[in-house]
Amino acid sequence: MDIQTIMAATVHDVKNSLGLIDSQLNSVIKRLDGSDPDSAQAIRLIQLECNRINNGMVHMLGFYKLDQGTFSPNFAEVMVADIVVDATSRYTEMLASLGVSLSIRFADGEDDCVWYLDANLIEGLLGNIVTNSIRYTKSQLVFEVTVIDGWLNIRMTDDGSGFPEAMLTLLDQPEQLSFQSGATGLGLYFCQEIARAHTNEERKGFISLGNNEHTGGAVFNLWLP
Repeated sequence: MDIQTIMAATVHDVKNSLGLIDSQLNSVIKRLDGSDPDSAQAIRLIQLECNRINNGMVHMLGFYKLDQGTFSPNFAEVMVADIVVDATSRYTEMLASLGVSLSIRFADGEDDCVWYLDANLIEGLLGNIVTNSIRYTKSQLVFEVTVIDGWLNIRMTDDGSGFPEAMLTLLDQPEQLSFQSGATGLGLYFCQEIARAHTNEERKGFISLGNNEHTGGAVFNLWLP
């Protein structure tokens, strides 16, 4: 067995353990919510970091599959609203406890939009973005779903301090990936790979990053053909 396979198996085991920890933390939070809300809140923050670690494990397994040529999306026509709601609903209690509002807005007629995509991959991508945004936003996260010129656009904005300049250019210059800082950009790079796996004729999905010119908050765009 080669070292890459051993590492992938180890990552899979860690991911399973994190799932168990998350479930146990949920049980503790429910017991403490009424009697010790401060402790419940502290555990929610621990749970958030566990979710971030879990996302990292998912990314590593994804890159392993890409390297092995076994990364095979499962495409189907699905309700976009269902994916966005499913990706965000797991964070409802966490956001409420932090005083952060989350809203989902649909352009006229887009609340029943159906798109051809891999539901699990896109739900995981959006969940990953929410997990990271919770750490930086001040009071709100906003999702907007629109169809523009044959592209599905899922846009998320927050009211934090925005993406740093180095992060804004990361997707165009993947050689900038670095382990010298707390934010390697690996998650965004994997999100880009998920988006690119969605194709329609000559068009490939992609993500783009920016900062809101009015509020300064981060803006994340997912574009699927």
